[in-house]
Amino acid sequence: MQLDRQHPRPVYLQLKEILQSQIEQGVYHAHQKLPSERDLCQHHNLSRMTARRALQELIDEGFAYTRIGKGTFVSGNLNFASRTLTIQSSLATDLYLNGNSLSTQYQRKLVELFSSFDCVGVERTIGEILSEYSLETIADKLFGEIIRYFERQWHKGEVSLSVQNYTITTLRSYLVAMMKAAVMPSTGPKVLLTCAPGDLHEIGLILLGLGLRRRGCIVIYLGPDLIVSEFDQILEKSQPQVVCISAATIQSVQNLQELVKKHQKLLSLDAKRSAQLKPLFAFGGGIFVQNPACISTIPGVYLGDTISAAVAKVQKLLTV
Repeated sequence: MQLDRQHPRPVYLQLKEILQSQIEQGVYHAHQKLPSERDLCQHHNLSRMTARRALQELIDEGFAYTRIGKGTFVSGNLNFASRTLTIQSSLATDLYLNGNSLSTQYQRKLVELFSSFDCVGVERTIGEILSEYSLETIADKLFGEIIRYFERQWHKGEVSLSVQNYTITTLRSYLVAMMKAAVMPSTGPKVLLTCAPGDLHEIGLILLGLGLRRRGCIVIYLGPDLIVSEFDQILEKSQPQVVCISAATIQSVQNLQELVKKHQKLLSLDAKRSAQLKPLFAFGGGIFVQNPACISTIPGVYLGDTISAAVAKVQKLLTV
């Protein structure tokens, strides 16, 4: 295999794939030392940074490890034949248990493509899926489940951070496009969506926004990491009926608690503003599913454990 400098795929990933293939084919055996950064630079005419990134990718994905002062070595507990099959089987089981009716063939195919960083294959397969299923079904029942699956697998140490990030970044771009493509009504109930201060986990929020827009809501999407100092000004200008805030970590929950306290204190000092800035507050996110005890620490309405439950809860709040 040779590096193709005209290919859109980054050179460091091409180099990583060459080394990975050589490991899988037995060119390099368990605990054998891999070529050094200097050797790779000289052999492939690369920069030191490119070689370093390629080796780091192998380490991140469990194919290699480093020994300080010695170099980079092949991992000793790899089982390549079962790696992809295990991921595919586990994903298919997860999706089946969640009532997913999408083709198992598509489920397995996307997992394999994401795991091998095949961007062309991913785009082609998603194009096929878009021609067969509704946007909402794809977003919640396929994209959402795949993202949650890879997050769980990463926490278990069964996929690399690079695979997880690649999957989330790619699917996020499709989800944002879907949300923007949903027709925004000129009039209707306003819902403001944002992540808690310091929280960057916005996938669930995007799924919620897509569901609400497709049900006729005007969605004001602020995205990750709410700026606390601007929150009340945003409410004053946008005048939403419901505010939905997502949190994914314990720190995010604590930040959300502080945000609500500051907002309530401000309103208690100004009766006029209190009448203007009193939307219904709702919250949700992965941390509340993992730690239900956190739910009672936040004033407001809990949106539930799933996207479909959250959409239904917001719709109910809008009728209050």
